[in-house]
Amino acid sequence: MSSDAPERSDATGDAANDVVDDLSTPRAASPSTVEPLDRLWDDKPGVWGFLTAVQNDAVGLRMMLTGFFFLLLGGSVDSFVMRLQLARPESELIGAELYNEMFTNHGSVTMFLVILPIFEGFAILTLPMILGAREMPFPRLGAFAYWTFLMGGLLYYSSTLFQAVPNAGWFAYVPLSGPEFSPDLNIDFWVLGLGVAEVGAIAGAIEIIIAVLKLRAPGMSLTRVPLYAWAMLITGVMILFAFTPLIVGSLLLELERGFGMQFFDPDLGGSSLLWQHLFWIFGHPEVYIQFLPATGIVSMVLPVMVGKKIAGYRWMLAAMIGIAFLSFGLWAHHMFTVGLPAVILAFFAAASMMIAIPAGVQIFSWIATIWEGRPRFNSAFLFVIGFLVTFVIGGITGVMVAAVPFDQQAHDSYFVVAHLHYVLIGGVAFPIFAGVYYWFPKHTGRMLNERLGRWNFWLLFLGVHMTFGPMHVVGLLGMPRRIYTYAEETGWGIWNLISSLGLLLIIPGLAVFCWNVVFSYRKGARAGHNPWGADSLEWALPSPPPQQGWTTVPIVKSRHPLWDQDDLHTGTEKQESLVRALASWPLNWRAVLVVRTTDGEPEEIFRVSDTSIWPLVTAMGTVGIFAAELLKLRWGALASAALIVFAVIMWNRPSPAPMTEDEEIAFEREHGVPVRAGGSLIVSRWGTGISLLFLSIGFSSFLLAYFYLRIENSVWPPAGVDDPSIWFAIVDAGLFAAAAAVLLAGRRALLRDDRRGLIAGLAGGLLVLFAAGALLVYDLATTPFAASDHAYGSIFHTLGGFVVVVTFISFVMGVVTLVDALRGRFSARRFSWVDNVSRFWVATAVFAAIGLAVLYGTPWMTSGAT
Repeated sequence: MSSDAPERSDATGDAANDVVDDLSTPRAASPSTVEPLDRLWDDKPGVWGFLTAVQNDAVGLRMMLTGFFFLLLGGSVDSFVMRLQLARPESELIGAELYNEMFTNHGSVTMFLVILPIFEGFAILTLPMILGAREMPFPRLGAFAYWTFLMGGLLYYSSTLFQAVPNAGWFAYVPLSGPEFSPDLNIDFWVLGLGVAEVGAIAGAIEIIIAVLKLRAPGMSLTRVPLYAWAMLITGVMILFAFTPLIVGSLLLELERGFGMQFFDPDLGGSSLLWQHLFWIFGHPEVYIQFLPATGIVSMVLPVMVGKKIAGYRWMLAAMIGIAFLSFGLWAHHMFTVGLPAVILAFFAAASMMIAIPAGVQIFSWIATIWEGRPRFNSAFLFVIGFLVTFVIGGITGVMVAAVPFDQQAHDSYFVVAHLHYVLIGGVAFPIFAGVYYWFPKHTGRMLNERLGRWNFWLLFLGVHMTFGPMHVVGLLGMPRRIYTYAEETGWGIWNLISSLGLLLIIPGLAVFCWNVVFSYRKGARAGHNPWGADSLEWALPSPPPQQGWTTVPIVKSRHPLWDQDDLHTGTEKQESLVRALASWPLNWRAVLVVRTTDGEPEEIFRVSDTSIWPLVTAMGTVGIFAAELLKLRWGALASAALIVFAVIMWNRPSPAPMTEDEEIAFEREHGVPVRAGGSLIVSRWGTGISLLFLSIGFSSFLLAYFYLRIENSVWPPAGVDDPSIWFAIVDAGLFAAAAAVLLAGRRALLRDDRRGLIAGLAGGLLVLFAAGALLVYDLATTPFAASDHAYGSIFHTLGGFVVVVTFISFVMGVVTLVDALRGRFSARRFSWVDNVSRFWVATAVFAAIGLAVLYGTPWMTSGAT
């Protein structure tokens, strides 16, 4: 086949040339199985079905629509009022306090409740089709991600009911956000409401990571994975490493506000810069967490619209990885004016400039692809061009503020505001619109109106540059950010008026888009299977696709299967036999194929979870804890925690396998692929591993806080506080290790089909684990200092409390496992739950050993005590 795209029509709608319709009809599928599978995979109807839905299309679409709703609420209304206020000097439209609330809300909502949820929704909605899979790996986790995102946003916005809207900026710098200067509930709503949404973001990231790595079509090796899927995989990993320190920092801030702890008070051993470090470890990677999915969308849309394969696939992938890696070395880029040593400034300045190199690689790759192709200037491609132009301008100004002398002059000026909006709107918003115009036909079966699409683009493109371009000038003229008015003699008035008039183009542009979506969804021209003549797998499905997506799983032999392959169902004899079998079996449970990470060869067939109310209940418990802390109802927090424990147990309780072990073995012998109807060994192992990675990052963030405070204080522990007992740490760490070892012995007994050995290992391990946890709780409760006395006491109890919480989780998991073992639910073949609990207990022992060594060992080593 040719390396270029096949000839395609420029038509849209009913007249579209469905280039690959012959590939979209699964020749190996039995037509009689399409409808049964469609019913099997569909969510239940009615209100109950809405509350229990777990399918990727429902979850993904809800996340996108809810994110867009928050955009209209916080991104448009607030910005419109603020621009009216700044349109002329000495305006009295709104006062200073309301302006503070609006710019805080505008930044917070955009960064936490709009862009990332939209991108995660995009991924959950489209990845199974793009990867040739039937579903995401943990549908209930995806539903939980949505409900926590929604409830966190509603909790945040409920601040208006209490007249306590957050007002300290979207970065909530201490001491302004601390109890002394913000004693009311304003910042509590910011910390706790957005904290719930952050939990949802991490849950969605875990789903996405495992989906890309393990749920792909046979033959789709890592070198054949579409760049959009790569972008979402890298983004998911970045979310884990960036959002977790923010959650830890937010927890420390709330502990200081609600419990009187002293992490950020310099008079008691704390440091206000600790918050900035924890926040910007999240804050700067967050920009690229939003940028990388956008580049993935552009890398899917642009080659199709120019009819040419992406130039430099491997270079593009290397650039994505480079951006992700370098983004975590930039956080002090935002702290050039706080007095850091010159050598530190030089390092972060160099890293801030270096990240322009992989970004430039991407730009040149896209330009080369356009140069070699034949562009179709439809709405999707126009938004891609708008992205390229706007993001390049934002990138240039980004390199400018990476220079320390320039940044010290432009810091906290409107030049930085202009740079941020050029990057976010050019680098994020325009690709989102391109993606909607590109994939809307696939999910609805109808085309968006092209005339309205062009109006949508030009209004937004001109409005963005008219609004944010002048901000560069007014920033260089000295206008600081976060001011609500200014004097006429400053000369800033004309530039602010132009910016405000530009917003009058953006708002109609958004209105045209909304009307286009509503009108086209009902009356748009019908789209064929592949109106764009695209190259990726999703365009081989009907528009809209069936509930199960793929009745016959495709076989991939190319990076561009619809351009390079004659059909999607020819492969090795083993692959063809397997996909034919899956097309007609099973019809009573949701079967998904797992592949090897590197080469995409089939590795396992497992049952994904079906509809459930428990993700919603778990989300309600999660928001209940945060809401109870907001209102200082500590009993409510305990009740919500108990609800979470119960809901998670019900969510994950083993259900009877829909087939016998003999039936599983028979299928495995015929096709050479294990069947795990009782629970996946591979996917659940990955899920546990990534969950432990999340806990490890959180634990590392607590350690960072501990050692940062240790360095800030010349005397540690403070005067009058004795060193903790190193012998207690050694004994307790030994108990944690012994508990894990006993459980591992029980696991080995199960693999020998010795179920009594498993029960003995669980029972013995629980007794030892309880003893280890109880000793730690007793020691923390009887320390001669309180958590609120000083920074040392605060971090000592917090880090120790982390180990206690992880121990409690391990204990609950062990009790549930013991109950199921007594009921005979595990065997030498079906033991995935035992496997994962064992890993969690080992991790708990490691956390305990490191935590005890730091808390009890470092003071001992420093003082030389024996």
